[in-house]
Amino acid sequence: MLDDGPGLYLATITLALAVVSCFRTYWLNHSCPPLPPGPTPLPIVGNVLSLDTARPWLTFNAWRSTYGDIIYARLLNKPVIVVNSEEVARDLFEGRSNIYSDKPQSIVYKPFASDFNTGLLPYGDRWRLHRRIFHQAFRPAQIPTYHAVQLRSAHKMLFSLLQDPDNYASHFQMFILSFVLPIVYDYELKAKDDPIANVMKRYVELIVVALTPGATVVMETFPFLLKLPSWFPGATFKRASVECLKAGHDTKDIPFQHVKERMSTGDAAPCLVTDTLNRMRLSEEDNTVITAAVKETAAIAFAVISLPSAQTISTLLVFLLAMVLHPEVQAKAQAEIDRVIGKDRLPDFDDRPALPYIEAILRETLRWHPVFPFGAPNATTTSDVYKGYFIPKGWAMTHDETKYPSPDEFKPERFLHEDGSLTSDTMPLGFGWGRRICVGRHLADTSLWIAIASFLAVFSAHKAHDEHGMDIPVVPKFSAGLAIHPEKFPCCIVPRFPDAPVKVLVRLTGLGLSVNITSELLKD
Repeated sequence: MLDDGPGLYLATITLALAVVSCFRTYWLNHSCPPLPPGPTPLPIVGNVLSLDTARPWLTFNAWRSTYGDIIYARLLNKPVIVVNSEEVARDLFEGRSNIYSDKPQSIVYKPFASDFNTGLLPYGDRWRLHRRIFHQAFRPAQIPTYHAVQLRSAHKMLFSLLQDPDNYASHFQMFILSFVLPIVYDYELKAKDDPIANVMKRYVELIVVALTPGATVVMETFPFLLKLPSWFPGATFKRASVECLKAGHDTKDIPFQHVKERMSTGDAAPCLVTDTLNRMRLSEEDNTVITAAVKETAAIAFAVISLPSAQTISTLLVFLLAMVLHPEVQAKAQAEIDRVIGKDRLPDFDDRPALPYIEAILRETLRWHPVFPFGAPNATTTSDVYKGYFIPKGWAMTHDETKYPSPDEFKPERFLHEDGSLTSDTMPLGFGWGRRICVGRHLADTSLWIAIASFLAVFSAHKAHDEHGMDIPVVPKFSAGLAIHPEKFPCCIVPRFPDAPVKVLVRLTGLGLSVNITSELLKD
């Protein structure tokens, strides 16, 4: 009998879970309006066996053709409502934002140092405080004060691409780092292997690897996996948790202490941390609470804007991939730049209204391959009924954009009228919806625009050639996980200026010798 004990116990638990699952489904179906349509869930596992766990948005999109724009599914013990259309997303997240502004909570957030992430906080006072701090630094009226540092960073990126074009992903990242660190921490990037940047990069890279949708569902279903000692064989999740907690502590404290030290000597320039701490001194609010919120918002601001998994850098990689695959689009954009700006200077922010095709390329880049295709799950604060379907309190949602004809094609013209003027479609899907829309979207938008316009003014991207001079085919491949980006692909980035490109760049940018350019590159 002792040998039968564990097996009997597991069988009993399994049967109990099946009964509870069936009872809950029966109750919901008979006491409330019907749930949205969706694939029939199996006992215990739900629809998880039908899901592409590495790229769940592909499964959700496939379900749309059968079940429509709003779908019910269950992943193990987690029921979800999948929103697959912009119309439904606007109706719910904007039209009923008082209900749909919460976030689903998870037992994995705290052990993986994600419980301070503004984007994951439940709707309440702590989130409002974070939002207020973000708004002061990244509201639309504040963004023009960052244009000078963004422009300078874009010009440095051009020099880096000229010297080492094969390392384009690193140059895109350095472009973002070189203006985000001053804006958030009044910190100038020291080098490619800057210690503060490395601390923060490690944190986000650990989070992205550890908290994939599949891993999260497994840990939520079997929480004992997080209670195993880290030395226990197979305790992969626990060991990842220990690493994330250490990295999360460092990413909040180390750069924050840098600012505090500069403030103590009177040497701190305006930045998110300095400005918020100075305002805090005039406030009657709890300084301990605000100090913690400043640490948290600063770390998250850096993470969501500037790291490899972040939307800004990944979107620049998508842009480069699109230019390699669509040389006709690149040529049309460069013709617009030459016509409007000429070749005696580089684009600046004042040129943006006169470059509608560049704007269309930016919008199409965000639409073509969203770097967060799974979306950021939302949750309801109370039950709701939408188009006759019951949406229970606390159930999560996600969305995937599919409203454009031929969505796999890269066509900036879809954002232009026949006369070449821009349409009113500004693609909010790239930054979320309603009250939980990304606060840093305005800074990310201007960063992407100046990087794209500057790149196209100076460089062309083409397919690389093999030893026989033939084009090397580019087959787009994307990373898996919650945030995706194009995997490294062969390409050839060449200057548009035929002679003395470094001297031309020095003249056009006005950076002179402040940029680290070797004397050899400045020779004829």
